[in-house]
Amino acid sequence: MKLTKTTTLQDLRRDAGGRYLPLSAGLTHLVEEGPDDRPTILLVHGATVPHWEFDLLVPHLQAAGMRVVRFDLFGHGLSDRPAVGYDFDLFLGQALEVLDALRATRPLTLLGHSFGAAVAAAMAHERPACVERLVLVAPLLDFMATSLWARAFALPGVGRPLMRWIGRPALERRRQRRYAAIGAHHLTPRFVAQARATGYAEALASMFAHRTLGDQSERYRRLRSGERDIIVVAGASDRVIPLPDIARVRALLPRHTYLEITDAEHNLLLTHPAVVAAALASANGHVESTD
Repeated sequence: MKLTKTTTLQDLRRDAGGRYLPLSAGLTHLVEEGPDDRPTILLVHGATVPHWEFDLLVPHLQAAGMRVVRFDLFGHGLSDRPAVGYDFDLFLGQALEVLDALRATRPLTLLGHSFGAAVAAAMAHERPACVERLVLVAPLLDFMATSLWARAFALPGVGRPLMRWIGRPALERRRQRRYAAIGAHHLTPRFVAQARATGYAEALASMFAHRTLGDQSERYRRLRSGERDIIVVAGASDRVIPLPDIARVRALLPRHTYLEITDAEHNLLLTHPAVVAAALASANGHVESTD
């Protein structure tokens, strides 16, 4: 597909795989990999990058005998960009509808990255019988408190044009640098295509306006009321979700397993997929348990 200044969802969907679930707020793009009789893991991506941020993780999960399911949050990837406020409840409602649509016959593993970790935590609280294991990778605490740009994008009447003319181009440049640094140049046009699709910048601006990326503390604190295995994975060099934020998230959680990857940044799913996958199967090496 030839990239132009703007792209339509129809253009992006033309050669895409997966299927589309008709949910309450719109179509949701869903990708399922592996036989139905395998244990299922449901992946929830973070803000800005859609389901393919898990591309390098999926083969490791499949090699471990898991059925892998992932989807695009509204406003991202190949899912619809509904004309609604992009608050946390929109994404939680979407994720719960996806979970219900799977009709799993046994509890599954739920893995969320960054903002997706907050969504996954809320899902586990809302559907405790459906989730036997929760994996929080670089879990978001409060991006609104740590980013001046985030607060600027939340300004009434300013945030949307600011996101369109400054925020989105800056995201494209940042992703290009990150992908180049790890030799994943092929991901840049993929990111740019979905970022230039109609409604993407507006969805992000709405997320900031609704403070959707704000304080997530209560979502983690509520996990104390349930019983499930919890694993936290963090990159020691992560500047988006730095270790002090990770420590605060961990203090809110019940007993859990912790893995800190020494040389990993926020894109650890692309740089250390085998390590992240191994954390699901083992608590050895650099993994520690904490109360």
